[in-house]
Amino acid sequence: MTTIRHDFGPEQPAPTIPEDRRLELGRASEERHRPVAARVYVSPITSCAALRWVNAEGHDSPTLWDPVRMDGIHAHALREEVLNVAGAVLAKRGFSCAHGAYWQPAPGETDAARPETSEVAVAPTRAYLDLQARKFGPVPDLPEVPGVTFTTTQRGQWWATVPDGRTFLLTWTPRLDGDRWVVWGGAQHSDLIRPATTSLNKALFVLRNPAHARP
Repeated sequence: MTTIRHDFGPEQPAPTIPEDRRLELGRASEERHRPVAARVYVSPITSCAALRWVNAEGHDSPTLWDPVRMDGIHAHALREEVLNVAGAVLAKRGFSCAHGAYWQPAPGETDAARPETSEVAVAPTRAYLDLQARKFGPVPDLPEVPGVTFTTTQRGQWWATVPDGRTFLLTWTPRLDGDRWVVWGGAQHSDLIRPATTSLNKALFVLRNPAHARP
């Protein structure tokens, strides 16, 4: 019997995906798994509720859209108080009930008056779509700041060398409730600079005035 060896030589580094291709794949994945419906399940034993996300294939969305536990004790999945909580969850995640859609018993429910599970078709809000455009689109341009030199380290991160010679890390994270800009300092750039969070203007103020850069 002949033995065939497969000798691939020294280990080679994994190929690097170009950033534009990585962003393209990320956007496609988000669109593929984006919820098109929401389901509320109320346990008949504990009376606790959870909202689950359903994708276009009719399945629970993957870990990108984990179930959300809902506060309170609820009688069934069509009670007004549980649907009010569900509506708040949808809004917080950037969704709303689709036009003309309303909560109703999920398919297979035998008790339409007191279902364990209800569902509604959902649609992304403009704020959600704008967030995806920022997440997978161009990185924001930084304005010129006298005395400060910016060097890109990776997407959404820059080294910022300030007039007194110190270097800080500036990070940008797109968020539904407002993009987060943070300045990090310290020896390992792991110290959060308190006055420089939330907005780009606050971050740039600290970089222009490094005396304010305190953890």
